[in-house]
Amino acid sequence: MRIVLAVMIVTGLVGGRAFAAPMACELVSAADMSAVLGSAVDAVADDRGGQTKCTYETSGGELGAPYAEVQLNWGDGDAGMKGAGIMESELGPAMGRLAGLGDQATTVGPMILIRRGDDLITLVISGIADNTNAAKRIYSLIDARLPKATTP
Repeated sequence: MRIVLAVMIVTGLVGGRAFAAPMACELVSAADMSAVLGSAVDAVADDRGGQTKCTYETSGGELGAPYAEVQLNWGDGDAGMKGAGIMESELGPAMGRLAGLGDQATTVGPMILIRRGDDLITLVISGIADNTNAAKRIYSLIDARLPKATTP
């Protein structure tokens, strides 16, 4: 009986979403992001726990050069948007809504939070003229490459 229970626990952990989930740098390649940003960028992965992150920057990392981060936190969509909602009253005009991005989206400066089903996608974009258009293009790539979202 103990062996069966142990096998069920291990199967649940290994079969969990964090293990099967795609990595950010796989969802949006350096070539994809270079096309979005209009400059050649390299991609550096930072994947751990229930999140995956990819940072894109030019090889020289020049100040003011096109730069982006894509981070996905599996299962944190609702909590992330609630947290952004708490900050909204204090930040007032600095925050805005982004129509067409996921189930819910908000922005503060270059950081964009997007709820897609149960998950939170965070984009940071700088060094280009139209962050909103870039965010929509990046989200479109991610949305097309992830399984259909389930809305909580």
